[in-house]
Amino acid sequence: MKERTIELSSELESLRVAAQFTDDVIREILGDSPPPQLGYNISLAVSEALTNAIRHGQTGGKVGLGFSWDTQMVIITVDDQGDELNLEDISDPDFEVAATGGYGIYIIRKLMDEVTIANFPGWKRLTMIKRLNEGNG
Repeated sequence: MKERTIELSSELESLRVAAQFTDDVIREILGDSPPPQLGYNISLAVSEALTNAIRHGQTGGKVGLGFSWDTQMVIITVDDQGDELNLEDISDPDFEVAATGGYGIYIIRKLMDEVTIANFPGWKRLTMIKRLNEGNG
């Protein structure tokens, strides 16, 4: 598997750097003309995951973004220094009630094929897997 990683400060300004890094990696994984929906879905899931990591992570801390891939799948990891989190505790948003947030994990679950969280002392890792099978956008 090929790999690329980046470490960023836990600040919303880091999202711009992460977006450029993500776009570069997507081009490396999928080529210069990636299937538009697949590239967009990966970018959006990464953006949502990083936004959550920064907003809910340790102020002044670090976040990590990693990509590992082969011809079959891409594995994306987002590490942060926030509190423990269990995906089972996060329910889908109530679409009948307007809300300014709370959609991130829902969006990630819809766009990715697998989503898991591993908690460790002082940090956690969100892992997202997207299969690169033809027609999988």
